[in-house]
Parts: sequence; structure tokens; C-alpha cells
Amino acid sequence: MDIQRFADTFFSPTCIISVQKTADGGYGDIRIAACNKKYMEMIEIRLRDEKYYVSYDAGSVFEPDSIYYRYFPKNRSFEDVCFRAAVLKTPVHTYSHIDNVDIWFDIYAMPVDYEDGDVCYCAYTASPSHNPDIILDTVNTVQTSNDVLKTCIKLHKANSLRDAMESIISEIRQICKAECCTVLLLNDTDETYSILATDFKENSTIKRVTEFNNFYEIAASWINMIGSENDCVIIQDKNDMEYYSRINNPWYLTLVEAGVESVVLFPLRQGHETLGFIWATNFDTNETMRIKETLELTTFFVSSHISRYKVLKRLKHMSYTDALTGLPNRFACNEHISQLIANNDRFTAVSIDLNHFKSVNDSLGQDAGDKVLIGITERWKALSADESSAVQNYLTRINGDEFLLIICGYDTDKELKDTIDRFAEALIEPLTVEGCDLYICASFGYAEYPTDADSADSLISHADAAMNEIKKANSSDHILRYSSDILRNEHILEIENKIRAALENDTVYFNLQPQYDIDHKLRGFEALARMKDSDGSFISPGEFIPIAEKVGLIDKVDSMVFRKAADCFSRIIKKSGLDLTLSVNASVRHLLKNDFIEEIQELISKSGISASQLEIEITESILIDSTEKALNCINQLRDIGVKFAIDDFGTGYSSLSYLSKIPADLLKIDKSFIDRINSNESSKQYVAAIISMGHIMRLNVISEGVEEKEQLEALRSIGCDLIQGFIWGRPLSADDAEKLVDSITAQT
Repeated sequence: MDIQRFADTFFSPTCIISVQKTADGGYGDIRIAACNKKYMEMIEIRLRDEKYYVSYDAGSVFEPDSIYYRYFPKNRSFEDVCFRAAVLKTPVHTYSHIDNVDIWFDIYAMPVDYEDGDVCYCAYTASPSHNPDIILDTVNTVQTSNDVLKTCIKLHKANSLRDAMESIISEIRQICKAECCTVLLLNDTDETYSILATDFKENSTIKRVTEFNNFYEIAASWINMIGSENDCVIIQDKNDMEYYSRINNPWYLTLVEAGVESVVLFPLRQGHETLGFIWATNFDTNETMRIKETLELTTFFVSSHISRYKVLKRLKHMSYTDALTGLPNRFACNEHISQLIANNDRFTAVSIDLNHFKSVNDSLGQDAGDKVLIGITERWKALSADESSAVQNYLTRINGDEFLLIICGYDTDKELKDTIDRFAEALIEPLTVEGCDLYICASFGYAEYPTDADSADSLISHADAAMNEIKKANSSDHILRYSSDILRNEHILEIENKIRAALENDTVYFNLQPQYDIDHKLRGFEALARMKDSDGSFISPGEFIPIAEKVGLIDKVDSMVFRKAADCFSRIIKKSGLDLTLSVNASVRHLLKNDFIEEIQELISKSGISASQLEIEITESILIDSTEKALNCINQLRDIGVKFAIDDFGTGYSSLSYLSKIPADLLKIDKSFIDRINSNESSKQYVAAIISMGHIMRLNVISEGVEEKEQLEALRSIGCDLIQGFIWGRPLSADDAEKLVDSITAQT
């Protein structure tokens, strides 16, 4: 028989495998007797690319009738498939997954009605696909499908990963008819392992993993033993045990000591990362193929779920930790403050700002500035770690050169003041950076709960106000406690009067900034508040909006913008017929007003826009002061179709626990993150993590402040859904917004 000509008749990548049968009913050498052009190309790629496994004696070209593991990793699963097809004359349809390139192979092994002495043949076809959906079509039995489906359902519904895995691992053990089944996770950073779940047959005598010393080293050895391509390890008889005694003797010895006679072991992988392993010991070797298929699919889904779980844990750590200094950040600070308030503890918030820090960056560069921040942080950390006093310090970095110190456990005002003094005195000695001795001082403003404020936001705001006041004073004293007259200074009063005049004269107006999807299709507009004073001079929203919030006028500003923007937007959509969205910003004060729901309902009714075309942007902190009331308002408006967006994500004081409670539709990433997205890889990965978290929470994600092509391409590459910024559209007047929509309508 011409083996090569026979191989060439196949359309899919196919090789002809020869299997030597032995007298005891087993098999000897397994060789690639011949292969067609498509399969040959797969082998040639392996020979050219070092990232793939190739034996040292493989040579530079494929040689027909070579031992198969000259070109592919030695694999008991592959051998078993070929033995069944060639020697036992049983057609086999199965699949395999290569983790490091995320490819599934749909595999057929068909008997060939030809033998040459003790050598039998089969045709082995492997069709690659990047689409994991093929695996569900490839499963051989209804039982396997049901087993895998139950795993998916349990993982999807689980509130606790560990509880879900305990249930799943018990079922896997029963499916495999195994004596033991275990899921182990690796922590390569600490070189430790943890048992996520395990299940033993009643009265099992198998020795537990935890009874072996330094088992991390054994588990870590499986990574190299399996390699980047082998999908699993299968040991089902003495021959297999002898093979692994040669290639991984320390593991083999633990198997013997534990009383293991058979084992099927799969790595839990996500991309190139090995998360851990799952295995079943002393399983039903008569069902090896079905068990292998069930575990391969189950492992695929379990790996994805564990990876998402680890991403959330990492994201929480990232969200609560300042990357430069390692200090807790504003999210962690707010969590700490919330807990103190819940416990009704007396404590003080100290707002700290380094004086003239900008000059360090300007004269020596940002790297030097970072070293200054790290050096100061180390001094302050030492003070916080001092356990000789009952006073407790919790230091956080808020932003740039701004820090917030939480002090509790003091008995007298003198104790409190002495603690703040120590932080100020820690700056007396110079810092040597880039060969320069730098003398750094800071301004400290503080406010006490509940004496000076009755909520987290007001406490921090008051501490900030005291810090700004002492900083402006430019005196030798750098520490000031908050008092009520600080906020009502001359400038604030001036802006307040201008806001009141604009409201009375109905001269608060709006701009509309376009929002686009990632393919540059117009999604809608965000309405932005704008104001001029009596002589027509423009007042920055960054100036008048914070003051409007402080003096209690922000709800009136919001309402005027809502009404005018909705009337304009109504004209635009009626004229164009396009399905667009109008986003408006609601402050905490505004949303919590008793008549807010009625105001929105009236706005929809009078303007004629659909509720589904209105989106209300809120900040994460909206739930801090009045969670129940805020959620009730949000849910009532969502019931009539209004959408909600979480604005300025990552810049507020609230925690992920608050964020997860908001039934929103959209997550907005603040411009400050987008500005740094291409400054280094960690900044890009941080934005990617936020996007990933948004998608996990089933939210669309929009990035604000996109101004450069490089930023746009970076956001496109990490899966951002929507774009807002100067690159595609500056804030527009009502007329210009209408012209933009007219031009889009004309093109369609």
C-alpha cells in the first residue's frame, strides 16, 4: 500500500500513524508514517519556531516513519487514541486544547484496513479552530455534555468560588469513579500552594497532599513536565508509572507513598499563566477517554472562572493601593472612614499637601519627584508603624502630592496635635535626591468626626479647606484645624453671587459634547453646564460647579441645564429620526431631593424625548450618605426606562462595594487615567482592568478626555466600547450640535 498517496487523498490536515502492537495486547512504537501537505506545514512551522516543542534529534525537515515525539510532546492521550483506532479498529472522535496558543483541535482517528506484520495503521486528522464553540459540537456523549453543563451552571450561579468548587469536585470524582479529586492553586510569587477543593471516597486510604512537606515544589514541577502543549497527564497502568518515574521521579515517589495507582491531571491555565491543577486519582481506567474529555472541557470552564476571580482580586488590590508608594489610596481611605463612622468612633482626617512640590518636578524631573514622594512616604510609614502609642495612624495617598492621614485612639486634643506635629517634624531632615539635598515641608489641615463634620465627604472637604487656608497664609505654622468660616471666603462669596444672578436671569446654558462608539458612530451627547457673568466673561465650570455644590445651588444649576438641553435634544432627534442618547449630570444633592423623580418625569413629558433616550450620570459616592434613598430613586427611574452612568470612575472616595450596588448601564473612565494610558504599560493595564471590570459587571464603558490618536488606538486594543473627547468632538453649542446631526443624516 502506498501510504503517502493515501495521505494525500485527505483534504484536512492528516497524517497516517503506524502503531506497533505487542503480544500482551498493548502497543510499542508509534510513528508518523506519512502526512499530507497541510499536516506537513504544521510540522514545518514547529521546526522553524522555537516556541513549539521539537525534539533535539528532529532535524530540519520532516522524515516519514519517524517516532511521533520527535515533532510533538510525548502524550499518553494521543497514544491511546492512535492505539484504539489502529490496533483495536475503533473510530475515535475527540478534541484537544493547546493553552499557550488557545487553539482547539477537532480530532478524528480512523482505522486503516492494512497491516504490515505487527504494525497497524490509522488516519489521524486534526483540524484547528480558535472558536471554542466547536468543543460542544464535538462531545461524544450526552452524559459528557450534561456533566460539563452542570459545572458551568454551578460556576455561573456561585456566590463563593470555594463553595462552588467543593460541589463540582465531588461530582467530578463521582463521574471519574475516582478515589480522590482535588483542585490546587499555585502562588508563584510566594512559592506556596492552596487546596481550593478536594473530595475523597469514604474510607479512602490515599495520603493527602497536605501530608507531604514542600509539596509546592512537586506541584511546580508539573509545569515543565506537562510543557506548554500537552493537555494533560494520564497514568493508567504500570508502564505509565515507569515512564513518569523516569521523567519526574520526586512526584512518582509521592504517588507510590500515597497509594496512587492511576491519575489524570490537567493544568488550569489562562493564556500563558498556570493557575493550578485539577486531578483525579485511582479513576475508572475503562472510561479513560470519556473522563479525559469531560475533564478537558470542565477544566476549560473552571480555568476561565478562576482567572476572572483572580482578576477581580487583583483589581480590588489595584483599586485600593497606590502604585507608586504602596500606600492605601482614596478608595481604601473611604472604606476605612466608613467603618469608623459605622462604629461611631471619634477620629480626625488630616489633609496633607507638599509645599512647592511642582518645582521639584519642574527642576529635577518627574523621576526625582517620584523619589521624593517615596522617601517621604517611608518616613511617614515608620511613624504609622509605631506601636508604642495607643494612637492609631492610617496614611493614604490621594493624588499627586496630596495625602490623607486618619488618626484615632487619642484621648485629648493635645495628643491629636502632637501626632500631627510628628508627621510635620519627619520632614525637617533633607531628602537627598539626584545628588541634591531637598528641604520639603507640607501644609496640614484637619477636621474631626463628629465635631467638625457628620459624613465622610464633608469631613474630607473640611480637612481640605483647612489645608488650603493654611497653605495660602504662607506662615511659619503649617497646621490648621477646620472652622466654619474657612469655606466662606471672599472668592467663594463672589462666585456664589454670580451663580445666583445667572439663575435669576436664566443665563446658565449648556454645551453638547458628542459621544461615539469605537467605530465612530454617534451614540449621543453629554450636556455640560456653562455660565457667564454679567459682563459676558466665561466662568470655568471647574470653578463654579464646586462652589455651587458647596453653597447648595447645584440642583438649581442642574435643573436649568436639564430643561434647556432636553428641549434642544428633542428638536434634534425629531428632525433627524436618529436614536440618540442625552446624558445629563446629577449631583448627589439633586438626586436625593424628594421631588427628583417627579422632575425627571416632567422633563420627559414636556420635552417629548423617550425615557430610554435619557441617561443620568452620577458619581460612585452617591450611595455613601443615603444608600436606601438613592437606590430607590435610581430603580424607580430605571423602571420607566431611564439609563444611568457612573461618572468619573476611579476619582471619588467610594469603594467597589458601593459601586457594585448601583444598577447602572454605563461606566465612565475619568480623563486623568486616559492622559496616562500610553505613558507606561502599567497605566494601560490599569485602564484595561477597569474596562474588564466594567464588562464583568455587564456595563458598557466610555472613556472621557480622549484627545490623541495613540490614546484611541490603545483604548480600541483593550476593548473600550465608547469614546468621548476632543479627538472626535469638542463641546458644541446647540446650533453646532444640530449641524453635526444634520451632516450625519445627509450621509445616510
